[in-house]
Amino acid sequence: MPQPRNFDDLKFSSIHRRIMLWGSGGPFLDGYVLVIIGVALEQLTPLLHLDAEWIGALGAATLAGLFIGTSLFGYICDKVGRRKMFLLDIIAIGVISVATMFV
Repeated sequence: MPQPRNFDDLKFSSIHRRIMLWGSGGPFLDGYVLVIIGVALEQLTPLLHLDAEWIGALGAATLAGLFIGTSLFGYICDKVGRRKMFLLDIIAIGVISVATMFV
């Protein structure tokens, strides 16, 4: 009887690369949000005359949004399917990014 093989014992192949790239999309977007809020707050602080309290509140709201969004949409992904939700996520980010040009 052949010995069962462990995924970790397999030679690194193209399927491993694809899994690694597709799997890193979510953490990459979370990191992008965390970086871009700092840049946005730096640019908006003088324009909107934000004090330290407002800057902290906006930064905290970003973290709260990540927490709530991850919890809620993680559950939805389990019900609907990760592939469909990932595709919907990429489309939504693209559409919203283009829409920001008109604001």
